[in-house]
Amino acid sequence: MNILVVTPEAGNWKVPSPLATAVNCMTQAFANAGSQVITCSPFYKDHIVDPDKYHCVFKGVEALQDKPFEVWRSDDDPLHTYIYNEEYFGRPYVYGPPHSLPYSDNHLRFAMFASAVLTYCAQSDFKFQAILGHEWGGALVGALCHTVYQETFHNIPFFFNVHNITYDFHVQPSEIEKIGLPRKDFNMDGYEFWGKVSLLKAGILYANKVLFPSSGYRDAMLNTNLPGGLSGFLNRNSEKLLGIQFGVNYKFWDFNDEAKRPIKEAKRTAKASLGRQFGMDLTNKLIIYSHMDMDSGNASETLATILSDIAKENALIIVGIPPEHPEWNYYQEVSHQYGNFIRILQFDSEEANNREKLRDTLAASDLLFAANLQEPSASIILKAMAAGTLPLTGRNVGIASMLTDYTLETAGEANAFLVDDANAPHQMLRRIKDAITVYNTEVADWDKCVVNAYSGFHYEWAKTISKYLLILGELGL
Repeated sequence: MNILVVTPEAGNWKVPSPLATAVNCMTQAFANAGSQVITCSPFYKDHIVDPDKYHCVFKGVEALQDKPFEVWRSDDDPLHTYIYNEEYFGRPYVYGPPHSLPYSDNHLRFAMFASAVLTYCAQSDFKFQAILGHEWGGALVGALCHTVYQETFHNIPFFFNVHNITYDFHVQPSEIEKIGLPRKDFNMDGYEFWGKVSLLKAGILYANKVLFPSSGYRDAMLNTNLPGGLSGFLNRNSEKLLGIQFGVNYKFWDFNDEAKRPIKEAKRTAKASLGRQFGMDLTNKLIIYSHMDMDSGNASETLATILSDIAKENALIIVGIPPEHPEWNYYQEVSHQYGNFIRILQFDSEEANNREKLRDTLAASDLLFAANLQEPSASIILKAMAAGTLPLTGRNVGIASMLTDYTLETAGEANAFLVDDANAPHQMLRRIKDAITVYNTEVADWDKCVVNAYSGFHYEWAKTISKYLLILGELGL
């Protein structure tokens, strides 16, 4: 099966974004499954590794805005193709300067990008049977197949992947024709959003299927009163909304992949290394890791509420947090005063080693504190389990339906500690105390849970893509 992927971010970046990382993993998984796949994204020279290794293989003029463009590739990576236009993509930032307003012409930039991709495909030898667009930056390719490029591509099914529904770009209705949308669909049931054009709604509207990164996230979107009435639009299109769990790259996140030591021994070594880093003896302490980012919901408030209670236990809390997080100063102050039971792991947006730092910390940790998790794919849970670290989270988190809660009856199969409401501090605290008890007194049970999490539960990207291909197959492709 030949698949065209259209995404605003992908390829070999110096500091890969979460979107680029996910798309890259999908691309490789498609190829590993035997599909012919080409992933197209803009060529950001300031972000790509070794831009001099790339060369222009095609020049053309796209049909929507009549803009010239070039197609760039590297001989080292045949799966990725890049679109370049100096006016739109010769800028230092992808969407706009950090902590500032996005570029006001982003709708024109990514409409031209989608148009250039279709122009190139129409004039090249690559014949595809399906298009997969990612996020609002890849949303317009679905509409263009039914407008500007309908003569060539109107029969090609379009699948739209929504990684995070909070990301969108809105433009004035005067721009509708400039980005290739049919004006007849500018209404509440179409792509209109409070008098403006929503590129996210346009992607959903013209898609044959809309793919969310987990079943839990899909259900939450349908059952949550989203701002602006978007939940009503989603419910009207619910039949084409699918939740398919994103995988993780175990070759990276399994810290023990090369050494292949017994997981108990491997984690003991990782914990000793972390102890030397902190100047602490962590031998008998339960290490609890909590990841604070923009998708962690109210986890910070929940943890802060029970910190004093956890301090009474033989445990160490590690909080992974970036300086721009609203609670950075609070956790910094607490860690300075009470460094014997709480430490900070600082993440910086421009650091290329953030992933290694997170992996090594998860390897040394025993329990992942994932309260009120709002991360769409819940990948932090999969990353923790890849390190043999048990997640403590809510039963309503998307991935939780695949987990087995620890009880005396499930001790042999358990791989997690679950609560009914991960936003309830008393429930999270009770399960932390349960975990500490099992860790200290039911050692065999704990070791079995670690093995179950580490080697008994693998959700690779290959599983995600196999389900994608099943969906394509159901449409007769």
